[in-house]
Amino acid sequence: MEIKHQDDILTLIARNLSGMADSVEINLLKEWVEGSADNKKYFEQVKNIWDASDKQIDPNTINTDEALKKVLGRIREIYPKRTIWYYWQKVAAVLILPLAIFTLLSIYKNSHKTSSSNEILYNEIYTAFGTRSSLRLADSTRVWLNSGSSLMYPNKFNNKNRTVFLKGEAYFEVESDVSRPFIVQTSTLRVEAASTKFNVFEYDSESKAEITLVTGKVSVKGNTPANSQLISDMNPGQHLEYNRQTGEKNLIDEDTYKYIAWKDGRMIFRNEPLGDVLGKIALIFNVDIELQGKQLNDYRYHATFQEESLEEILKLLKLTAPISYMEVKRKPLPDGSFPKKKVIIFPARTNNID
Repeated sequence: MEIKHQDDILTLIARNLSGMADSVEINLLKEWVEGSADNKKYFEQVKNIWDASDKQIDPNTINTDEALKKVLGRIREIYPKRTIWYYWQKVAAVLILPLAIFTLLSIYKNSHKTSSSNEILYNEIYTAFGTRSSLRLADSTRVWLNSGSSLMYPNKFNNKNRTVFLKGEAYFEVESDVSRPFIVQTSTLRVEAASTKFNVFEYDSESKAEITLVTGKVSVKGNTPANSQLISDMNPGQHLEYNRQTGEKNLIDEDTYKYIAWKDGRMIFRNEPLGDVLGKIALIFNVDIELQGKQLNDYRYHATFQEESLEEILKLLKLTAPISYMEVKRKPLPDGSFPKKKVIIFPARTNNID
């Protein structure tokens, strides 16, 4: 579906709100909403109309011609000497509401007439930065979503497999069903399991993807026709790092808990470079962190954070590492929004930032 006119996007919104949209339409609407602040505002306005409207109303009973006459009559009473162009400017904003309701209800009615009980519909859940969420899928599989992640999943699974689509990071405790493999698809990988506990990490902003297997077995493959070969079979206690740009992989055996501790509200670092520590914190809290000072690149950090805010973590870092920090004052952008918070980390006991 190509979005060219307002009617196109209104139809797309209606199909999503009525549960009629397929996976392509769900992703298309998401991209359009995230395209601009105006798009997001328009979507929220239409959604409010949808939520407030009476689904029992027959859309054929909505008389837009009669609504137009009433609106024009009212405007003429208030502004008797205005031109017809002035009237149309006033009417345009008013008529979009009944038109939106008409379109939304029409598609809602049609979707319920044509949808069968066997139709598979998709839902999508988002987790805001700095938060976590959890849910249970139709097959009783449990899922935890990390900060800034989204999961698209069906209201029920088909008879061949159980497929979900992930952006970001999630931990899965898969309900056993050997006849229907459980599949997690990201933009790069296809992770296939049966009865398994595992973690998948793949943010669009990061160059590498990571799979951590706690119990069971998983098979990791490429997710495109051009790259569908096996990347690795994994056994319990293994952690796979896969460079999405070069295709390089690194499979290691180690304690897996530090990779899944986030679901319990913890961030665990064990002798890790300060740059990696700050990168993980920046990702979780959606903040820019700039590390200055060459001597800090080799500094190794060992700590466990549990449920602390960004401000609390920065204070703890300052107490336990040879660093100081400053927050950069944010200025509004031309569209009135603000950029991400930025924090500069630099060596302690210095008055200058190199």
